[in-house]
Amino acid sequence: MRHRRGIDISAGNPMDPATLTGVNVYVNSRQHSVALQDIPEWYELGARCSRCKHAGCLDRWDLARRFGRKRMIITLEPKLRCTRCGNREANDFVLAKIHRNA
Repeated sequence: MRHRRGIDISAGNPMDPATLTGVNVYVNSRQHSVALQDIPEWYELGARCSRCKHAGCLDRWDLARRFGRKRMIITLEPKLRCTRCGNREANDFVLAKIHRNA
């Protein structure tokens, strides 16, 4: 049951390319970045291909174990590779709010 003042803004799959605008926070700004440890637990970490716009979820806990919790996610962008088209250039991280009932 939803709270009477609640707003359901992340219905469906949060990494669906159709829902990746407006609701989500794109981390492609070079003026600031966020460390893996600073991402709230109610956010899903994903990546989006710049060529085919394919988006997918990443296991942020695995990334934190491999690269360190204090690692800025912007520094991991060169390691991103699209699983659909194989593109390795100009891919971005995406933070999406997890659905409340997930």
